[in-house]
Amino acid sequence: MTRTLGTSRVEDARVIAGERLSSIQRAFAEIRTVTERLQITTLDDLNTLLDEQVWTVDVSPEAVALMPPQVRAALQRRMKTLNAEAQSEVAATRVEAMAVESERARLSAAATAISDADAEAARIVLDDARYRRLADAVARLEAAPPATVAGPVVPALPAESGQPWPDIIDRFFADRPSIGASAKVSHLQAFRECEQLIGRKPLAEVTKADMKAFADHLRDRPINRVGRTHMARSSIIKMLSHLKGLFGWAAGAGLIPSNPADGVQPRSETREERDGRAARRALTPAELARLYDSPLFVGCKTRSRRSTPGREVYRDEPFWFFLIALLSGARTEEIASMPSTLADVGGTLCLDFRHATKTSAGARLVPVLPELRRLGIERWSAEQVRRGRGMVEGPNASADWSKWLNRYMDDIGLDDPAIVAYSLRHNFRQQLRAAKLGDEIMNKVFGHEGEAVGDGYGRDLAPDEARLVAESVRSPVDLTHLYLFR
Repeated sequence: MTRTLGTSRVEDARVIAGERLSSIQRAFAEIRTVTERLQITTLDDLNTLLDEQVWTVDVSPEAVALMPPQVRAALQRRMKTLNAEAQSEVAATRVEAMAVESERARLSAAATAISDADAEAARIVLDDARYRRLADAVARLEAAPPATVAGPVVPALPAESGQPWPDIIDRFFADRPSIGASAKVSHLQAFRECEQLIGRKPLAEVTKADMKAFADHLRDRPINRVGRTHMARSSIIKMLSHLKGLFGWAAGAGLIPSNPADGVQPRSETREERDGRAARRALTPAELARLYDSPLFVGCKTRSRRSTPGREVYRDEPFWFFLIALLSGARTEEIASMPSTLADVGGTLCLDFRHATKTSAGARLVPVLPELRRLGIERWSAEQVRRGRGMVEGPNASADWSKWLNRYMDDIGLDDPAIVAYSLRHNFRQQLRAAKLGDEIMNKVFGHEGEAVGDGYGRDLAPDEARLVAESVRSPVDLTHLYLFR
């Protein structure tokens, strides 16, 4: 009993035996119910039933274990047979499914190919129609008579375009009243020299080649000046600009179709010009003293021999040009064309350079420094106003102030290539810095564009600013020996 029931205690054995007896009774009852439901009375009935159809028999493991050996063996054999048949059917079904899938893929590929073929056929039909229309258009063009292609419409030029080009000069000056007397002299010099070279050709026949020939003529023409045998590039540029202005005016007036001077370039800079321009500097105190103690200011031989010492002092155009250049910092061309009337800014007299156009900030007023007033600028200004002349316009003025000033400086020994009349502008800038006026006021007075955003506001010189400049800026050289009023 211990081995069979797994216990040596009588009480536990009774409980286990009772549980097993109950299980056996339930199993027999279950078997009886199944055999009665399936009407199985013999082993042959069971085999016949299994051969005819498969039934789902829900039998517990305990019931199977209590079946008669013959019944259990027959059931096991039949289930193995059914399992083998089921596996065979599953394999056959899998093979059939794979064949179906392969066929489906083939049919799908065929459908895609048919769709692509349909699209290609539609494109061919469209292309064919397009080609047919193009062929019809080409055939119509070939059948049509050739069309006449019209050239550009060239407007007819007025009769004035056939007149000699120098004949338009007076009309040009009439339309350019801003050109001052000294600048007009420079223009006329360029026009005369060009006429001597190309002649009095009809206006419409002046070509770009003529303008280039004029530029080359200026390049090659010898000049007689100390330290220089040929015209400076800057002078060539100025002469060409006069011609460009004249023919540009003619083109704008409809007298010629285009400006023949456009695009014509002078020669490039020589090494000496480049080095001299880069090294240009202000005059030293000793050089300034030498200039303003020279014969022009303290006594010269005659008006035509200003650099030769003598007893004559002429307080005329050359005298004032050098002084205004030193005490205003203005450019040579700005002084040459300035009016003689002094402007008044809140009680401070100013030199009027509002005609200056070299830069957008060039038009300006420069306060008259006390030094310039002691030299007699107000008296000179009033005399020139009475005569109806500009500040340095008159019988003793120069047709080319830059040449005259530089030649005079060379004659008195200031022949360093690094110093020219323009160097006095450098000296004035130094005096503005020494006065500690600040960049904005310095640029207003000097005619320079400032780089700060605020420099564009209040460009005009205010009364307080004009007074500050007049009170702060001093001459870089002693001029007391030239005072008219002490």
